[in-house]
Amino acid sequence: MSTAKLLNSTTESGKKFFLQFGGQGSPYLKEVTKLYKEEPLLKEFFEVAFETLKKIESDVGKSDILISEGLDLKSWMENPDSAPSDDYQIRGSVSVAMIFITQAANYHLLTLKGFPVDRLTANSAGVTGHSQGIIGGALAAVAKEGKEFYKTFAEFLTFTFYLGYRAQEKYPIFEVEKSVLDGNAEIGDKNPSPMVAVIGYSKDELESRVDAANKDLSLNGQDKLSISLYNTPDSMIISAKPSSLLAFRKKYKAEMDERKAKFVYLRTTAPFHCPFMEGTWEKFEVDLKTKVHFPYTVADLKLPLYSIYDGRQIGQNENLAEVLFKEIVIKALHWDKAVGALFTNSSIATVIDCGPSAVTSKLTGGQLTSKNLTTQVLCLSNNKDLKVIFEA
Repeated sequence: MSTAKLLNSTTESGKKFFLQFGGQGSPYLKEVTKLYKEEPLLKEFFEVAFETLKKIESDVGKSDILISEGLDLKSWMENPDSAPSDDYQIRGSVSVAMIFITQAANYHLLTLKGFPVDRLTANSAGVTGHSQGIIGGALAAVAKEGKEFYKTFAEFLTFTFYLGYRAQEKYPIFEVEKSVLDGNAEIGDKNPSPMVAVIGYSKDELESRVDAANKDLSLNGQDKLSISLYNTPDSMIISAKPSSLLAFRKKYKAEMDERKAKFVYLRTTAPFHCPFMEGTWEKFEVDLKTKVHFPYTVADLKLPLYSIYDGRQIGQNENLAEVLFKEIVIKALHWDKAVGALFTNSSIATVIDCGPSAVTSKLTGGQLTSKNLTTQVLCLSNNKDLKVIFEA
């Protein structure tokens, strides 16, 4: 394999890469289909993915409402007309695993087309992932090659599926109640879900409004609003039941309209990153002893893996499986902290984003802009960036 020009120039200049992986809500089927149909180097990768999904589907059973239309990704890609509806594809019990497959494929292709694992790892300063992307980050940090990579990928995929399954099981509601649909329609909002992006408020401004709404509207317990993802200085996500999000929207709609703030529901089916999901880890802990073989520890990581909660380098005394699960499902995400190395490590010249989609690249770009930094961000889901990344 010839090495990529970008890898050689980065090595020669003594600079480093920083790797990142995207999160929930990203469209994946079109992107993963393109990889499947156009990249023969990924043949064995997809064979492992299909076999793993087949075993998971057999173990769980299609009679389970959370995967009622199966996990036959191969069929969906080869016969697009057979693919289930978008509403099914975005279920946490389905999409979390499929998004992981897509970004793992992007990462693996990178290592097969000019960025050998040993050199990529040696020339990277660290890795993180937006929400579920931290699992992809851990996969890259383990830095396996060849047959060992495929074995590790299969185990990570099983881990990822059951994480999404347990999260969705906590909120097994796929149809929003009519009164909430009607209430959103009345004020011009569409596709209500348990997570919404609010763009146009600072951290302090949005926190004070969420606190006020919880108090004034008596939103307690499982009805409580939580800021779940702090993406950029003026873009955050609130997680809650759709009825609570509608109440918040009505309370502040006039103000949002006046200041031209945006309120956009995410294409997701569970309220990730918030206290609503407490209790899910205990079930997943049982899965780890019965269904999920995940022998990986922090000692296996060959790259610094950065927390998406507080930006720390995940340390030797921590349970890797527990950290990954809780940071994705229960704890809030602070993207400025997750990519904090970009602000303090001047050797980092290029961020390589493994997708899917370019959403996380834009979030990192927003964080860099807020610090007046011009670090290059390249995304494997962006055709224009691919030319730069894979130039020989």
